[in-house]
Amino acid sequence: MTNEYDLSSVDRELVRSFGDTISYSFRLSEKTREVYCREASLFLTFLNKNNLKLEEVTPTLIEKYVIEREDENGIQTRTAGKVLSSLRTFFKFLKNEKIVESNPAKLVEKPKDPVVLPKTISEDEIEELLNQFDDDLLGRRDYALFELIYSSGMRISEAVSLDVSSWRREEKAINVIGKRNKERIVFVGDIAFDAVEEYLWNVRPKLLSKKNQKEQALFLNRRGGRLTRQAAHLRFQECTKTLGLDATIHTLRHSFASHMIKNGADIRSVQEMLGHSDIKTTQIYTQLDTSTLLEAYDKFSPFDDEE
Repeated sequence: MTNEYDLSSVDRELVRSFGDTISYSFRLSEKTREVYCREASLFLTFLNKNNLKLEEVTPTLIEKYVIEREDENGIQTRTAGKVLSSLRTFFKFLKNEKIVESNPAKLVEKPKDPVVLPKTISEDEIEELLNQFDDDLLGRRDYALFELIYSSGMRISEAVSLDVSSWRREEKAINVIGKRNKERIVFVGDIAFDAVEEYLWNVRPKLLSKKNQKEQALFLNRRGGRLTRQAAHLRFQECTKTLGLDATIHTLRHSFASHMIKNGADIRSVQEMLGHSDIKTTQIYTQLDTSTLLEAYDKFSPFDDEE
């Protein structure tokens, strides 16, 4: 591995020892070992080319090095973060070995990934979408399923995992099992409630197979078994293709959160409804709403430049 780098025998031995420490003391994966050793070798090559020693390395120098990697190698922000993580671990090793006195990489702020705003569609597009389903059994099932997802913000994996016993009619709510088997109660709006009730009374009994009357799944396929996530995605794609909409089922979840915040819901409530363990995940929807406001300002501001 080190033959491709400008390393002395001392440096090669240092990288080898670093790799052993990663595996046996830090207990990191083999893949991580390879990445960290490669980055340590690249950094040592950088030092050699600039006639610098490890004990002369400062946080400013490391920042300069990472910027050069971004400019010359075209690495992305996430990769730059991995470079810095590698150097932090490398200098931790060097400090433990009494080769350096401090870890300058710890003082360098990790590059932040650019915020990617989730894809949403407007409330008018939601209405148009949910009015597209056929009035047959499968169409009415799909309407109930997707109306429920939009009304509650649940994931498609959560929706197809629902059982009939999950439905809490008296409370207009449903029990949802989310990630890491965490259970939450999700309330649904009147339109979604009526759609699910109509499905339960008039559609599901007709889809239920005579051979499998004990099936517990809330949403059934045409053969009376549990509807799969893949089948639901195909049905949704058929509908969006007809309308020319760029959307997936997950877009319903994103749109639910965005529309809730837009209409005044507080961030903590939306976090609970979405089942996010970290509120930072939910806060992205506040940025999305702000970007919408900015677009409106740019379009309608009376202070816009006039020719």
